[in-house]
Amino acid sequence: MATLIDDLRQVIERDQWVARPLLHDLVERLPNSVEARALLAQSYLRSLEAGPALEHYRIAQALDPKNIAIRHQMGLCATAMGDYEAALTIFRDANAQQANEHSQAMMGLLLHRLGRLGEAIKVYSDLFAKLKRDNLEVPHALRGLAMVLRDAGRPLAADRILSELINLYRLDPLRIAGLIAERDNSIDHPGWTQFASKAELGLALRRTLDKPWSPRHPATFLMPEDREALAAYADKTPGVLYIAKPRRGTGGQNMTISRDARALGEKPDVVVQRYVENPYLVDGRKGHVRLHGVVTSLDPFRAYLNAEGIVRFAPEPYDISEAGLADVHAHITNTALHKDHPKLVVSQKAEEENVGAVWSLSAFLDRLKAEGVDVGVLREDLKALARGFLRMVHAEGVFSAQARHPRHAFPAKLFGLDVLIDADGKPWLIEAQRKPAMAGTPLVQKIAGKALTHIFEMSSGLLFDDAMPAERIASLAKDRAAMAVREAEHETTFRGQFEPL
Repeated sequence: MATLIDDLRQVIERDQWVARPLLHDLVERLPNSVEARALLAQSYLRSLEAGPALEHYRIAQALDPKNIAIRHQMGLCATAMGDYEAALTIFRDANAQQANEHSQAMMGLLLHRLGRLGEAIKVYSDLFAKLKRDNLEVPHALRGLAMVLRDAGRPLAADRILSELINLYRLDPLRIAGLIAERDNSIDHPGWTQFASKAELGLALRRTLDKPWSPRHPATFLMPEDREALAAYADKTPGVLYIAKPRRGTGGQNMTISRDARALGEKPDVVVQRYVENPYLVDGRKGHVRLHGVVTSLDPFRAYLNAEGIVRFAPEPYDISEAGLADVHAHITNTALHKDHPKLVVSQKAEEENVGAVWSLSAFLDRLKAEGVDVGVLREDLKALARGFLRMVHAEGVFSAQARHPRHAFPAKLFGLDVLIDADGKPWLIEAQRKPAMAGTPLVQKIAGKALTHIFEMSSGLLFDDAMPAERIASLAKDRAAMAVREAEHETTFRGQFEPL
């Protein structure tokens, strides 16, 4: 069974649409198997369907009541759904059954979001008092306690705790920044989840079409509900290409490119987009850009876009002939999809930024500049696209919903944008990433590592310093507006390659 479980986990990561029916069949055949039920739950969580995942984890937990790992997954699902009371109950029950640091750290976080600051401080303080300093929960406990102390009006105490976290960070910056980012990306505001769904993103973008700031994006249709609209659009634009994608697909799996809009419209549960058929080609190959942005404050609103990014190329030359449209290796630019392709070249040297299928954005723009593209204008267009995306997020009510919680109850929000540059040097928003992957090739790790350390340093600034006069410290400690200004000043100083939006 162990080998089968490992194989199924790999299928879940590679191809949900193959994994899901297999797992439902396995659960039907083995109704009392905890492993089978947990794998099915994992497959739903992988596609950001926290509700169904929670239901299957509940069944698994009933089959194995002492399984703490399943309880933790249940708590994560409830957190992802924004049901913080339910999540708090789940983690409390898990801790009552078997005292553990992860349950306690999550209890502190959830109490903070629920505005029960005194209880949150006590949970974090009790946890931190008994943790060994090499425990993986230490960075989360330190940061969580510091932020709840700020919201409780105890900034001096918050700075003392934050100083300990900064000292840990200085010993191993990438490890600490990576640990915190991994947790943060799993516990963001639930409103962000919709933008990782191709269908929900398409609907949100559609609602921006009458706005001057609407991000440039391809015409998008959801099947089956937009079948007639797609047919009408196809009648008005004969001969253009379309791409059909599974609504919740990942990794470039199961996509179809065709000029036959009506045939694509017959596919169930897909998103059909007009295909941007004139991409900017490098050595004849199509690529896409992954941008990283971060929202650090809602009031006042502050967000940044990383000036560096990652560009991934298809291994085969771009080809829109009838025969070429069927070749995913010429059109789909997700590198993981092509890992066994003989023409896929991925450099194992971080300093090689324009070699093979993975480049840095800087190297890509250098190439465009050498070929006559005004990259200064393109960079401004990329920032405008990111601003438009964030205005859409605001219009969808995500920021107002988050603002109902204590100011520091949510960490800085990292997000990813997948952008295609066309032959005219114009960017198109193709997809958004709620939880962008920050691992990969040596070059990806270098770029992502810098981004994560910058985000840590931006969001972990001390409000006071040793050179500050005592009267200034006392005055600042009572002035929330002045402290917010100090936070902004720190972000500006430590933003690195992140440019304000």
